Amino acid sequence: MRGHWTSAWIACLIALAAACAPPAAAQALTVELLKVERMQRERPLDAAVVARWTAAVPADVIRIEVPRRAAGHWLRLSVDRDIGADEQRSLSIEGARVFGMLRYYAPGTDRLIEISPVASGQATLLRMGWELPLPQGWKRGDPVYVQMQGRISSAFAISLSTRAELARRYESDRRFAVVTYSILLLMTLFVAALWVATRETVYLLYSAYMVCMSAYMLLLSRLIDIQWDPMIVRDGVGWAAATLATVFQLAFSLRFLDLPRWAPRISMVLRAIVWINVAWLLVLALAFRQVYFYWYIVGNALLLLAIPLLLYAAFKAWRRGAEFAGYYLLGWTPLMVFACLSALKAFGVGSAEWAERGLVLAVVLESGVLMMALTQRAAARHRRAAP
Repeated sequence: MRGHWTSAWIACLIALAAACAPPAAAQALTVELLKVERMQRERPLDAAVVARWTAAVPADVIRIEVPRRAAGHWLRLSVDRDIGADEQRSLSIEGARVFGMLRYYAPGTDRLIEISPVASGQATLLRMGWELPLPQGWKRGDPVYVQMQGRISSAFAISLSTRAELARRYESDRRFAVVTYSILLLMTLFVAALWVATRETVYLLYSAYMVCMSAYMLLLSRLIDIQWDPMIVRDGVGWAAATLATVFQLAFSLRFLDLPRWAPRISMVLRAIVWINVAWLLVLALAFRQVYFYWYIVGNALLLLAIPLLLYAAFKAWRRGAEFAGYYLLGWTPLMVFACLSALKAFGVGSAEWAERGLVLAVVLESGVLMMALTQRAAARHRRAAP
């Protein structure tokens, strides 16, 4: 009898231990940067490992930085347990400096696959990267080999997601872009109406700025699906729209704040930045393929140079009594902060995932505040002109 009770207690303890034990561990991702001396298409199976990153928990995002290297980079990715095909997992590689095609060998295959950053049709206004599908699942002993260009240094965020999760993220981004674009379009039409009524250059410049911003957001939100041939032309059109927005923004600021009067020296520097942007845009148009991989670096450098000068000049004009300079500072300061964060990410500095979303919101906030200022400016001019 005692033996039966002992067996029962042992069985209960085993059952209790099984119930309290943690569930089987989910897959954790490991990324290895391989040492490859020359450019090659074959998998570097025996290459030495330069650096290794492992997710502490499966839900973690692995953030890596790779230097500039003419031969490019090879990554080896692996998981610590099998992933079934029914899990519908995908590998996501996102970054602020994502260009061109990515090549990879799917698990258990020896066929090299090329994939575009926009192959899955997602909106790229808020995020940019590659999605690597795993239709056959992923076995523990079959690593994924990824080859990426090394013409520029880059920082990437790598994670495992389900296709449903990716679809929800992309749809959320698209809806956010649609709402933002709609608001911006209404503001653009309003400012254009002010220009038609007043025929003042300041309203025309601001309308041009908002048209360029609207075009940029329309392009990256993929509200209109345009087939680009080749695909890299899409990047060039986006850069051109963003650069023209910067040009019109600076030209508007010079006239709206009357900076030649309140800050003449800074005004001269800002005018020079405007013309350098125009010249650099011509370089993009005339030698696109030659400057494709580094053109945007100069554009972001010019933006980072203009931001502190512009804010200082606006503050100086406000201190000296410039009309509506307070509105300008209220509207433009958040936008300039987020624009600076986004530009710094292009140089590999910072990795705040909310920078792009904050930038879009700041554009809407700035447009609303400046619309108030422009409306009051038009009303004041009308009152002064009245007999």
